[in-house]
Amino acid sequence: MSAAQSATARRGPKALLSRAVLAGLRKLPPPRDKAAIQVALAVRDLITGRPAPVAKPKPPAPGASVVRLPTGLPTAAVLPADRTWLLPQGIEGSGSRVRSLYATGAGPRVYDVALLEKLNAEYADTPLVPSPPSYTAEALAESAQRRVRWVHGMVDLAGKRTLEIGCGNGFEVWSLAHNLDCDAYGVDVSHYRPWDQLAGDRVHFECADLSVENPFPKDHFDRVLSFTVWEHVTHPYAMLKATYDVLKPGGMAWIRANLHAGAQASHRYRDINFPWPHLLFTDEVVREWDVAHGREPIGHAWVNRLSWLHYEYYADKLGFEIAHRGYTESAIDEDFYLRFEDVLGRYPRADLRRDYLLLVLRKPES
Repeated sequence: MSAAQSATARRGPKALLSRAVLAGLRKLPPPRDKAAIQVALAVRDLITGRPAPVAKPKPPAPGASVVRLPTGLPTAAVLPADRTWLLPQGIEGSGSRVRSLYATGAGPRVYDVALLEKLNAEYADTPLVPSPPSYTAEALAESAQRRVRWVHGMVDLAGKRTLEIGCGNGFEVWSLAHNLDCDAYGVDVSHYRPWDQLAGDRVHFECADLSVENPFPKDHFDRVLSFTVWEHVTHPYAMLKATYDVLKPGGMAWIRANLHAGAQASHRYRDINFPWPHLLFTDEVVREWDVAHGREPIGHAWVNRLSWLHYEYYADKLGFEIAHRGYTESAIDEDFYLRFEDVLGRYPRADLRRDYLLLVLRKPES
């Protein structure tokens, strides 16, 4: 055995394979294909564990600059290295505006109590919500029955184990149990007095925040429903995740939520007649106005700033299938919009039209 053969034997089978690859390269007929050579060398490096060589960049030609552009952009013309770039000379009045298409006068409009009073009086004969819903026990019970029938017509609640998130007084939960034979649960961050009167064998209530501490086991409910509560949730994504967790595979969540940019999201339509007061006036201004009229200074209702796109993005991220989506829309009062475009123009018009979102989400079977 020669010294070279002895050394190859000591290096083992990898060395033998590498030598075989190189021998094969030498046997390629001229002109040898460059791609075939690169493939063979890559096989050799894979067999021997040798790291692939890193190509060294070629130095730029004297006087040329190195330009690296993303794929798809045009290559800029190479300019002479001694090119002189010109600057404007003798310019005066920088920043002084001669005229503007959007001049607002001496100063911006002040969104204060006086303006709120003026607008409210102006819209007194055409209020945003002409007939606000009643909060009497009888009216709430009748509304609960209509709501339950509405949801049942879409997702079949009969005989199901259901959970209402943000159940309030609990009339929907009671109706689910007594009208559709559901094993019905309600959860809310506040304990309401009617709970103690409505609770029974198939009517259950929990005072809890599901987004913080979920009292229910996983894969437990056939249906989850929620009526215009999600907009008040501080951690809406965490609440949606808790909803996903408690649903059985194949279970469905029916969620209706008031959208932040909608005309009614302030929840003050019993007192404030014009649209979007929460986008125009701060809580402090509305509280001051409340005090001036002898009311408790509550300001606007607290509403998170989710748009319909946020809800759909969160649902997709968690793995929900969107079985249905719908919106309650109101026509934009164009005259009002143009008067306050300095504020309202910052929002997409589609969002200004949409008051309520309705999503039906399905947890996949697997």
